[in-house]
Amino acid sequence: MKAPLKWLRDYVDIDMSLDEFSDAMTMSGTKVEGFELIGEEIKDIVIGKIIKIIPHPNADKLIITNVDISDKIIQIVTGAKNVKEGDIVPVAIDGSYLPGGQQIKTGKLRGEISEGMLCSAKELGIDEKYVNENSKDGIYILEEGFEIGSDARKALMLEDAVVEFELTSNRPDCQSIIGIAHEVAATFDSSVKLPDKTFTHCDESIEFNIKVENEEFCPIYALRQIKDVKITSSPYFIQRRLIESGVRPINNIVDITNYVMLEYGQPLHAFDADKIASKKIVVKNAVDKEIFTTLDDVKRTLDSSMLMITDGYKNLAIAGVMGGLNSEIDKDTTTIILESANFSADNIRLTSKKLGLRTEASSRFEKGIDLYRVEDALDRACHLIDHFGYGTVLDNKADSFTGHASPKQLSVSLDRINMMIGEDFEAETICRLLSRLQFGCEIEGRNINIQVPVHRLDISMDADIAEEVARLYGYNNIKSQNIYGELTLGTKSEERITEDIIKDAMMSNGITEILTYSFVSPSGMDKIQMSREDAVKIINPLGEETSALRRSLVPEMLEVIERNISKKVDFFSGFEIGNIFENNIVPVQQRSIVAACYGKDEDFFSMKSRLEGVLDFISVENRDYLPSDENKIFHPTRCARIVSSQKDIGFIGEIHPAVLEKFDIKKRVYLFELDFKMIMQLRQKTPLYKPVAKYPSIKRDIALVVNKEIYVRDIENVILENADSLVKNIELFDIYTGDQLPNDKKSVAYSITYTCDDRTLTDEEVNKTQKVILEKLEQRLGASLRQL
Repeated sequence: MKAPLKWLRDYVDIDMSLDEFSDAMTMSGTKVEGFELIGEEIKDIVIGKIIKIIPHPNADKLIITNVDISDKIIQIVTGAKNVKEGDIVPVAIDGSYLPGGQQIKTGKLRGEISEGMLCSAKELGIDEKYVNENSKDGIYILEEGFEIGSDARKALMLEDAVVEFELTSNRPDCQSIIGIAHEVAATFDSSVKLPDKTFTHCDESIEFNIKVENEEFCPIYALRQIKDVKITSSPYFIQRRLIESGVRPINNIVDITNYVMLEYGQPLHAFDADKIASKKIVVKNAVDKEIFTTLDDVKRTLDSSMLMITDGYKNLAIAGVMGGLNSEIDKDTTTIILESANFSADNIRLTSKKLGLRTEASSRFEKGIDLYRVEDALDRACHLIDHFGYGTVLDNKADSFTGHASPKQLSVSLDRINMMIGEDFEAETICRLLSRLQFGCEIEGRNINIQVPVHRLDISMDADIAEEVARLYGYNNIKSQNIYGELTLGTKSEERITEDIIKDAMMSNGITEILTYSFVSPSGMDKIQMSREDAVKIINPLGEETSALRRSLVPEMLEVIERNISKKVDFFSGFEIGNIFENNIVPVQQRSIVAACYGKDEDFFSMKSRLEGVLDFISVENRDYLPSDENKIFHPTRCARIVSSQKDIGFIGEIHPAVLEKFDIKKRVYLFELDFKMIMQLRQKTPLYKPVAKYPSIKRDIALVVNKEIYVRDIENVILENADSLVKNIELFDIYTGDQLPNDKKSVAYSITYTCDDRTLTDEEVNKTQKVILEKLEQRLGASLRQL
């Protein structure tokens, strides 16, 4: 943000050296990036008037001018093509200095005396992009009103300094001269004198009305109508201040809107009212793929997210960014409507980015502007137009704002403010410092109730108040203190401890850990028949392959397997513990476990044995496996639900061939998936000690003939339920089907271990128990002993 010092002095007293000013502003939090001394090296250049021009007798490309500099008339030879008799120009007389240290002396050009030099804008240090076409590549032609013979440096305002402030994005209020003036006043404990906003108006009422269709993007829109407009150049002081702020002067009306924008930080826009036939302004969203030509004569393609200013039929401007060529102010304009509005910062930022078009207006809107500036800036522009006689302001204004924005209220703790700053301020001291920034304060015990100024959109919490107090008090005045704090013993959470134990269990059972990304392609979910519509989409993905958050660990595990197979790896056994995400009302993150294997000697039971080892290691008891065909990832007849204490904790099975085909996997893959949260709930955190049996055990083998549809689990449950607590172990060692049995039967052989903790069992006790078991097996399952 560039701020001419002479402009700041209109609103606040600055009575110190430039170095002192810069240091104080930087220390108070408004950092001065640097400053430029204007016209420092210019000396003895005056304002002159060309009263006569004659051809040079010895050179066709030169002319001889007689220039009036008040106290005398001097002769100057020049090759400039853009001068004529009567022109007011800056003149470097004998002994004068130009920027860069160049001294001008009287001399001869082709035999004719030249007592100085007519100056171009560039030679005075003014960039030619800021001057009118007549003065480019030639002498700087001035307008009427300059005193002949006066010091050009003073007359052209080529003095003082332009200070450049480095502003943070959270201080949009400082993107204006008045905003900086408030910071200067707070830093030096002075007051701000605001510019005059009064103006006279005629009795004729405004002809235009306003309709805002998208109040979210445009909370307030205001218009003033001005008739009898005279389009001319603006006063030189306005042009000069615009130039020093980096804005090119155009004409009086456009210059005043830019001047007020720089002054108040509120962008304005003027429309030629005669080019708006409908006499109404409609603020609404654009139509997709609509073409609109902006003031820079560039055709731009719009979309429906962009807010437009229209007359109800045609577009007039891209809201908050740039006006349209079809309603611009030109030399024939006689009536204008002046727009002052507040637009959504997010929408302006998005629109500007999409169009690749960033303007002085959009750069202010996209950081946020308070609602109160809309009317102030509009009245200030009307004051300047009325003051300089550029037009007549009509009575009333059109205004869409129906609500009332109340100043923000905060209540902060005095003790907390002191703790954050490291000082022991009295409440009165804090209130006095804040009052310099226009905060309202009321002390209530150990709390301070604060009314935040409407232009301070960045203030929302006690930390913001502490920062304001500290910077005005002076960071260099805060006493240095040693850092102190309490040391705490770092411990792992219960979840992390469980995860570490599971990893140990996996690796102890021959399963190696892998790691994959949480960002995935939605196509992976399609392959395992999960809806990609339910995935959590990433707003700014790096690409399609990383555009969603994974809902399952299975697709990435299968991709890892596919890569291993493509590298000719014959065996794989891996696991991953990672986050998965569900797209509920808000995205939900939870942990999941997956393990998979393939290989020549691998099957469902080898994978199940690994799982059993893992669950034993982490103490998940009361396990059961129930056949399931509901999980579409697995083969319908080679899948089981894993149950513990009657709660589902996961699935195990062989991956469905159709799923494998989508991943281009041509081997059988076995996989189990576990619910991490359920494992945490069900595992025994404290291992239970089981003493070694003191008495000898007795083993009995039995071979049962049962129907093929009978599950081994059902047989084992009957044995345990009728074992009278004597059966300590059941080991399945054979399942037989063949010619010796009917087609609908199978033979299941078990080795049963009988043990008693307090005595040695007798054959009679074992026989009795086993007889009961066999009877119950026959009654409930139709099982019979196999006859050899």
